[in-house]
Amino acid sequence: MRCLELDSKGRQCPQEALPGKDFCADHHPILRILTPEANPNRPLIYRIAALVLLFIFLYNGYRILMQWMRS
Repeated sequence: MRCLELDSKGRQCPQEALPGKDFCADHHPILRILTPEANPNRPLIYRIAALVLLFIFLYNGYRILMQWMRS
């Protein structure tokens, strides 16, 4: 049986489905989450989010420190 995944144009995936499953290994929902290669941009997104959070915390710390120094 073929994989039931449909692309944006409505074409079906040409790969065979896993035994007893409806999807191939590339499109199986649980296997997609568990494999780190599933979304190669995810680590970059995590780095950007971490950098933004770091700047937020540093800016808040700077503001608190300046407030204490003025008092």
